[in-house]
Amino acid sequence: MNKLPIYTAQQTAEEIKTQFLFESKGIRSIIKAIEYTPVKVMGTRTVYNLGFGDYDETSGTIIDDINSNNGDMRIVFNTVLSTVPLFFAKNKDAVIIVSGSDSHEDFIKNCLPSCKKKCVDICKNYQRRIKTYRYYVDKNFEDLSIDYIFFGRNKSKANTFVQYIPDNQYDDILVYKKK
Repeated sequence: MNKLPIYTAQQTAEEIKTQFLFESKGIRSIIKAIEYTPVKVMGTRTVYNLGFGDYDETSGTIIDDINSNNGDMRIVFNTVLSTVPLFFAKNKDAVIIVSGSDSHEDFIKNCLPSCKKKCVDICKNYQRRIKTYRYYVDKNFEDLSIDYIFFGRNKSKANTFVQYIPDNQYDDILVYKKK
């Protein structure tokens, strides 16, 4: 995929979901988790949600609505992306959906009372995560299109998935591995 630095991610032994754990070694040590969870079936393909965040070892869950600000965002993001080919290698007919935990309407309502950015009219944190993924796909679209097919959905427009066109705004991205 790319030659950027990544952390070593270890896959856990799960039956239904696929999970990778790694240590973010920024300002402090934080265990992170990447999780591919089946959310629906489309035809003969299972759609898996790509989830990511800090790993809560006590509950075994992912906390995907906080910002760790650990100083190693690029390495962490590259590590998340490095698991996509590994996931598709074991799940050849799967589809990945990428959304942001900060892309839901409730996010704005929950963010404003404790907003550190003093947002008034527009929440600056709203959809920040999906924008990061879109930026990466847009920037690398030609190279990524060799192995993957992308579709995007804009919920405020037709609310259906359409062929992905770089530099368009999408709330969700579907990723298919080419055969």
